[in-house]
Amino acid sequence: MDHPEWRRRLAILRDRSWTGLLPIYSFLVEHDEGLFLFDCGESARATNAGFTPWWHPFFRWCVDIRVAPEDEVGPRLRSIGVDPRKDLRRVVLSHLHHDHADGLSHFEGTTVVVSRENWQASRGVRGTMAGALPRRWPRWFDPDLLDADGPPDGPFAGTYPITADGRIFGVPTPGHMPGHMSLVVRADDVTYFLAGDATYDEALLRDEVVDGACKSIATSVATLRQIKDFARGEPLVLLPAHDPLAAERLRDKRVLTL
Repeated sequence: MDHPEWRRRLAILRDRSWTGLLPIYSFLVEHDEGLFLFDCGESARATNAGFTPWWHPFFRWCVDIRVAPEDEVGPRLRSIGVDPRKDLRRVVLSHLHHDHADGLSHFEGTTVVVSRENWQASRGVRGTMAGALPRRWPRWFDPDLLDADGPPDGPFAGTYPITADGRIFGVPTPGHMPGHMSLVVRADDVTYFLAGDATYDEALLRDEVVDGACKSIATSVATLRQIKDFARGEPLVLLPAHDPLAAERLRDKRVLTL
């Protein structure tokens, strides 16, 4: 049943069960035009008192953030010889929730892009209520705003162009948050679908189970069906941001089966 948003979010607050530890993945993509980073993770400072708003029930009772300073995206990139301020062509954000955007401080001087709709939904008190932390964005943060005005692809009526050759592009995957964007990377043998929070794992996608925080169940289910339709058209490796099996699936090029 499509319960109203307030009722589903209240259920989250009342639930006292916890998942096991989950990853917060960012993905580095190599392309002839340069290096592209999809999402920039959480900050180790999120564990400090006062970093998240004390009055926000979600941050108080529903998340337990454990990110060490050396596990932030900047140090991880430097450990493989990538300077986050000089070597990236773009940082592409799926959306501006805290665990996908709090690592922005590492990327001063690098172009950051996000969908226009998600930018509008993430600012101010409205954005904070939705799970973004605009007061923690760096002062220099002024992203390039994308509209889905690129050519259609499969079930997606519009796309967000990223590379000139069309092998990397964003697709609108709303539901978890307005303006949420997933990234498609077409390699020679498989297509990688960097899903952000459009879904949390393969089983949830197959069963069309949406997260309780989504604004509209109908919108989220429509997005999951579009992703499934897209996967039926080409061999697709699904890489959600919080799926513990995503790294293994990436390594093995394990294609989604429906």
